[in-house]
Amino acid sequence: MTYLGGISLPNAELIYRGAEADVYTGPWCGRKAVFKFRKKLPYRLEVLDRAIRSQRTLHEADMIHRVKKVGVNSPSLYFVDPSDSLLVMEFVRGTRMKDLVSSLPQGSSAPLFTELGRMVARLHSSGIMHGDLTTSNVIVEGEKLVMIDFGLSITTARLEDQAVDLRLIKETLTGAHSDLARGALDALFAGYEDVVGERRVCSVLRQLRDIERRGRYARVD
Repeated sequence: MTYLGGISLPNAELIYRGAEADVYTGPWCGRKAVFKFRKKLPYRLEVLDRAIRSQRTLHEADMIHRVKKVGVNSPSLYFVDPSDSLLVMEFVRGTRMKDLVSSLPQGSSAPLFTELGRMVARLHSSGIMHGDLTTSNVIVEGEKLVMIDFGLSITTARLEDQAVDLRLIKETLTGAHSDLARGALDALFAGYEDVVGERRVCSVLRQLRDIERRGRYARVD
């Protein structure tokens, strides 16, 4: 028997253990669901810890709603309990983009990355930064892409924040998918441009290069 806050889950299965939250799958009202539980952190003062976990739970729920409103697929929310720092969400039946593209023939993943670029552009155009933009946080369900894990998302119109999102997905592709990174990035930026236009994509990419240049010459004492 697993207990998440005030909820007991007799058939829950742990699928991910993070620094601040654990993620389980289990039944919810007759359907398979995902349970994200922000656990207590003993190094924080208890009253502060409770407030932080509650606020972050509400914030993530709000971001999931915002993302849906701008036309980006994300899991449906079933239940939010800020007092127990718990989110219950739709279980998306698909394959992580990270796993899928690694098994596809060379060059055939371009349409997926083009669509991902369009999704990211819709977020940025609406003032949303994902905050953890990797191929592990995108699920391919049939012919559609579904973004997950909005725990680090923020509302922002800053060009710098948008470029940071793109830098993270670029680093992910270079590190985890080095054999297809160049073509994947070209497809992603093409999809991004489809939504925001040439002038805006040039501005974001210029900011991305500036961030990379600053990182390259940063001093480490």
